[in-house]
Amino acid sequence: MTVWRKLEDGEVYAVAIYNFTAKPGSLHLSFDVGELLHLERETDSWYWGKSLKKDVSGAFPKSYVQIRDCVVDRCGGTVVASAGGIGVVHDIAVTLREWLEHCKKLYINNDERLKFMEVSMRALLELRAQAASGALPQDTLRKVSRTAVFTIDKGNRTLGMELAVRTANGQLVDPLKISTYKLNALHDDANARIEKNMETTPVTPPPATPPGARTYTIAVRVHNFVCRMNEPAEIALALHDASGAKLTEHLLLRWPTNHISTALVVFTDFGSDIIKSEKIYLVSNIVRIGNMDAQNIDNRRSSVAQTPPVTSPSGRSMRRPFGVACADIKRYVNIDCPSPDKHILVPFYAYEKENLDCLLKKIIANRDIKDAKHSQGLWVSVMLVEGDLKQIREENPHLVVGNTAVARKMGFSEVIMPGDARNDLYVTICGGSFSKGGGKSSERNIELIAKVVDKHGKTFPGVISVGAGVSLANEYTSVVYYHDDRPRWQETFKVCLNIEEFKEAHLVFLCRHRSSNEAKDRAERHFALSYLRLMQREGTTTPDTQHNLCVYKIDKRANQSEAEETCLGLPSRRDELPAGAEHGLARGVLQLVPRDSLAVHTKLCSTKLTQREEILGVLKWNTHYAEGTLRNALTQLLVVPSEELVKFLQDILDALFSILTQVQEDHEDDVYTDNSYGVLVLECLLRVISIVADHKYQHFQPVLHVYIDDSFCNALAYEKLISVMVWVISAANAGDAALKRLLMCMKCIESLIRLIVRSRQLRSALGDRASDSEFCLLFEALLKQLVWLMRCGDHALTCQGSALKYLPHAVPHIIKVYPDTELSAYIVRALEALPLGRLSKQRMLALLELVRGPLCSQPSARALLLPHLAATTRALLRDKAEWDREAAHKSRSVGKAARLLGADTAKLPDHTHHQQIVELCVETLGEVMSLLARDDVGPVDADRGELARRLLPTVLKTAATMLRDRKSEKQSNSAEDALLRRILSVLLDMVRQMSENQYSMVVRALEAENAGGSGSLVTDALSLFLAILQRPVFRPHWADMLHLQHYVMLHALR
Repeated sequence: MTVWRKLEDGEVYAVAIYNFTAKPGSLHLSFDVGELLHLERETDSWYWGKSLKKDVSGAFPKSYVQIRDCVVDRCGGTVVASAGGIGVVHDIAVTLREWLEHCKKLYINNDERLKFMEVSMRALLELRAQAASGALPQDTLRKVSRTAVFTIDKGNRTLGMELAVRTANGQLVDPLKISTYKLNALHDDANARIEKNMETTPVTPPPATPPGARTYTIAVRVHNFVCRMNEPAEIALALHDASGAKLTEHLLLRWPTNHISTALVVFTDFGSDIIKSEKIYLVSNIVRIGNMDAQNIDNRRSSVAQTPPVTSPSGRSMRRPFGVACADIKRYVNIDCPSPDKHILVPFYAYEKENLDCLLKKIIANRDIKDAKHSQGLWVSVMLVEGDLKQIREENPHLVVGNTAVARKMGFSEVIMPGDARNDLYVTICGGSFSKGGGKSSERNIELIAKVVDKHGKTFPGVISVGAGVSLANEYTSVVYYHDDRPRWQETFKVCLNIEEFKEAHLVFLCRHRSSNEAKDRAERHFALSYLRLMQREGTTTPDTQHNLCVYKIDKRANQSEAEETCLGLPSRRDELPAGAEHGLARGVLQLVPRDSLAVHTKLCSTKLTQREEILGVLKWNTHYAEGTLRNALTQLLVVPSEELVKFLQDILDALFSILTQVQEDHEDDVYTDNSYGVLVLECLLRVISIVADHKYQHFQPVLHVYIDDSFCNALAYEKLISVMVWVISAANAGDAALKRLLMCMKCIESLIRLIVRSRQLRSALGDRASDSEFCLLFEALLKQLVWLMRCGDHALTCQGSALKYLPHAVPHIIKVYPDTELSAYIVRALEALPLGRLSKQRMLALLELVRGPLCSQPSARALLLPHLAATTRALLRDKAEWDREAAHKSRSVGKAARLLGADTAKLPDHTHHQQIVELCVETLGEVMSLLARDDVGPVDADRGELARRLLPTVLKTAATMLRDRKSEKQSNSAEDALLRRILSVLLDMVRQMSENQYSMVVRALEAENAGGSGSLVTDALSLFLAILQRPVFRPHWADMLHLQHYVMLHALR
């Protein structure tokens, strides 16, 4: 007799790996391959189980199935299981099983939708294989999940299946665990997203919305260099814009080398403006290292060949121009459609007569040259990666392993984070004009050597970067052009000095003639010298511009170090020359050459050194305070261009708070004037914060927040800052200037509060608990002034609106250091101080933000705020109902006139203002109901009862009125009215969250307020339920919403 053993684990599932057909009349279970079976009992060779597909039980051989771990979802008596893994892998498996039966029907009916579904199913199978592999990085897995959800939604819509709503992470939503309002919002979002993208291909997800500023990195891997050359060379690889101007530092490769095939450089710090530009050129200047004349060869060489480099017999090789490789790589670094990583040829153009810069511009301007076929050039692959260098190291570590070279943008990135210290000076040797000397009949072969020296003429070692990928050098040597007294080099190097060295450093340029004759070349000495001061006399750095430098002839008998030290006492630029200098100017071993000049361009990228005297005046505030000019320095800061202020954001803020807490006022007892140090510092703070809040610089918002949270360290600032803010609010009646200052203060109040809170936290961290009561008194004074501001007249209307707009965003920070119950009480007092008909839209926006914030998550604070919210919403909804009745005829007339004039009635002001108020009321109530549906906000029964007692009749009548109005308009479709769906969701939430006791309390309260009120409530509710059933508000394929609606209606009727 066969003994069936019950499986110890009741949740064991198996997948059929073969088809099994049962004999007629037997107790065997038939199934197809891939079918999922629930195992219940077993023998040595057989299982007894149930097919989840057919809901039939029977016996089957063990060899026909394989046990698998499954994901099981239960909803009542319904079981949905999948052995396909978790997350998106599970969702795809379940979806494909559901689609299978529908596709069979499409095939039988020869439906044209079958082709689309076939493409979609194949796409899902491929996506599932990628996700199940376990080899994808997190960012790629997120993209795969987003694409799978997009494809599933489109397939469900094509088959007419119900809409499946998901969270932002792609997880399916349980309708019983969220509020009706949130569920409706998820349905609206999903429906809009699907309708918007129904025209795209099944495997193409909608592009993600850019979150403001982004940083990009371009990775370039050099594979090979194919060129006819038999001498060593330097390959300088950089990115240029459409005009040929250099964008980045360059990668320097020595050629030939054993490692050129593994050379990798990442160009960082690009913003979206550069990536989205019309053209981006990858440019490589090839410089030959050797004698004046190149060796003639016929064979073609590449970097793979290992020919030993040829050096000059004299041991002093020259850098001679050889050519330029250039290609537009824009199509390979496209944000919207990234190109696969493939090898591309950057064509090589040989140097002839013009300099390398002219050759490059000629290549860019002449399409015929670029379109010609080329056999020589640089083979590279290019890849665009989102993120800065830190992010690349975390998410794409394979790009920056080992000796990967990093070449930065020659300028600041869009976002400069605190701690991102940079002190780079880019020097471009533009060109020069030199006279013939030494009795020469021909022009010179001029070589320029640049070095950095101190005030004694001593060279700073290892401070010059000749390119990424090589170590720092002591000097930079230019290319030598044959017989050219007016060379145009356009060569760039970088000076890397710390701040202390920068203050006493100078750039010295030495000129030397290079001879073709080895003996003569060995005897040549430096014949001229120019120099450039890096710091100006007032303490600022040399400006970003082209400098026309003086050229001084060096006495043949002088040594080099003597000439370098002597030059520092002479004028550097030609505009510094005294009158009559052209007739003779000499000092020691140097003599001015009036007709000669050298042009260099400098560009400073520094977060510590500034080129603006106004910024320097605040950074050196101690000196100005001692001299009595600090007020003027603070005033001057207000006119500094915005782009300069954000570069030195942290240093400026540190200096301002030092002034605020360390400089004594001329008065006492917080009696401020417009010229007080505290007021001037606040105005500077408002200027800096308002710049960061501007749309153009909004990507600096995280920078300011990081500064406040991590770098700000002034524990005494809150006392002075609060007292100055109190004075600014109290001076609201002092004229237009005071109102303008107050308006800026209200716009920046969130950041100011964050600074106050952080300062207070630092003070508490020091163990000074005795100051807690003092802080509460100080902050209460500020809150009382805000309440007073709300009572002011029309002259302060704009300031009141700004306070309503920005103060709620500061509440999450205030409750860290101030009791939430007292804060809620002051907020209610401020809102009640403002007349109900004044700034209604701004009032509702403030209440909406407060409900969404953490204040309403605290039961005691919520108990104070919700009654005011309910009273305000009730009054505004009633006003809207009365306005609708009074203006019904007017609205029809306006609509008719608009149609005759071809205008859009939605744009007419009579409709928009009231419509916006109602939408805000409904949205605020929806957020409140969603809040009360959570289980992490403390006791909510009293809040639910209070809201139902105050608002249930009003919401019910408003919903009935809106439904009746839509019903009377034949063109209108209730299913298309999002506002009606939202207010009905609010009503359903109110009824859904009420217990029997709360319902009885509401009925008794309504009877006490108005005789017959409860009967009217029941009648209105039954009428609304009937209207909804006759004319559904929710769309037919929103199954979850319709089921929930019917469930709540049955709950209410019981």
